[in-house]
Amino acid sequence: MHDKQSVTKSGDRVEEQSVANKKSLELCFIIVVGLIVAAAFFSALGYDLVSARTPLVIMVPLLILIGGHFMRVKKASRNTDVVSILWAVVKGENQNFNIVAGFSGWMVLLLALIIVAGHYVGIAALMFILLRVVSREKILLSLAITTGVTLMIFILFELGFDIELHRGAIFKIWL
Repeated sequence: MHDKQSVTKSGDRVEEQSVANKKSLELCFIIVVGLIVAAAFFSALGYDLVSARTPLVIMVPLLILIGGHFMRVKKASRNTDVVSILWAVVKGENQNFNIVAGFSGWMVLLLALIIVAGHYVGIAALMFILLRVVSREKILLSLAITTGVTLMIFILFELGFDIELHRGAIFKIWL
């Protein structure tokens, strides 16, 4: 009976730490998003009134919502040592953050590929890398899925919707 109690208490501590980690990371995310929206808000103040109306109408309530959410999360995580959790993030010891950072890295790579080589090359290259390197799929399967999906996106956007996706800086330089 004593062993079950110690296991339960240990499990509760792990669960408590996981919740604290998520609350701390959520606080950091809210701060980053708030800073980005605030920067866009102050940038929109320099626009002509006609151009600034839409961004201001959208960003004022958004800033209010971000502030309210920040206060709610801060109140919910008041017993959490945010600084030590952030230090663990910096040292790479927070598994939740490592997963999010890895995914964000792939998205930044996709954005860079799209800017340089265009949507089709960027999507195909990232899809192939994720299938072949990360998922360790066979090369034939990786090539088939990459080619098929890229072709379907091309047909859907270029032929179906008549929407020309970004061709990339390389395409613009050469043509």
